[in-house]
Amino acid sequence: MYDKEFPGVFRWAGEVNLVKQALFPNHHQPSTTGNIKNWAPMMKVLRDRGMPITIHSDLGSDADQVKYLHLMEETLRLYPQNKIVWAHMGLSKELTTMDPDRHIGIMKRLLDKYPNLTLDLSWRVLEDSYFSKPGVREKYAAFFDRYPTRAIPGTDFVASRDKDYHVYEQELEVTSRINKALSDEAFRDIALGANYYGLLGVKETVPKVCTG
Repeated sequence: MYDKEFPGVFRWAGEVNLVKQALFPNHHQPSTTGNIKNWAPMMKVLRDRGMPITIHSDLGSDADQVKYLHLMEETLRLYPQNKIVWAHMGLSKELTTMDPDRHIGIMKRLLDKYPNLTLDLSWRVLEDSYFSKPGVREKYAAFFDRYPTRAIPGTDFVASRDKDYHVYEQELEVTSRINKALSDEAFRDIALGANYYGLLGVKETVPKVCTG
C-alpha cells in the first residue's frame, strides 16, 4: 500500500517493538521465536532494498537483566544479512542498574559476531542512568572508540502537544554529551553522521574533524 502511494520514498523501517516493557500496561507482549521466524518475507524485502530496520528490544529489567536477550540474538541469528539497528542498546527505564562492564561485554560479543548490527545511542536514559555515572562515561567512550562505525546517535524525542522546541533542545543536549568523550574518528562517524550515510548508502561524505 505504501509503495503504491509513496513510491521510492521509504528508506528505513521501524522502530519495531520486539519487546518493550513500557508497553506492558497496554497489553503488549514480547515477541516469540515463532513470531521472529515469520518475519522472513519482510526481512527479505528489506535485504533486497538495502533498508535498515530499527528494533526496540529490551535486554531485561533490574530484576532479570537479560531476560529478553535471547529474542535479539534469535533475530540476529536468523537475519545476519539484514541491517539491524538495536534501539538504545537494549537499555530502558526498566533496566537502569546493569553493570556497565557486563552490558558492554554483551554489545562487544554481538558486534563481533554480527557485522550488520548497529547500536542506536538515542534516548536520555543512556545518559541519565549510565553515561553520567562516575567512571562510566570513559568506559562507553572507549567502547565506541573501538567500534566507531557501529553506532548512530539520536534524541528519541517524541513529538506531542505537551512538548515544545525547548524540550527538544534539552533532549538533544543531554543525548549529545557522550560525543564530547569520543575520539575524533568516532566523533566523525557517530556524531557527524558518517554511519548514517553508510547505512543508507549515501555517496556524499561528512566533514573531517580538524586536528590543528
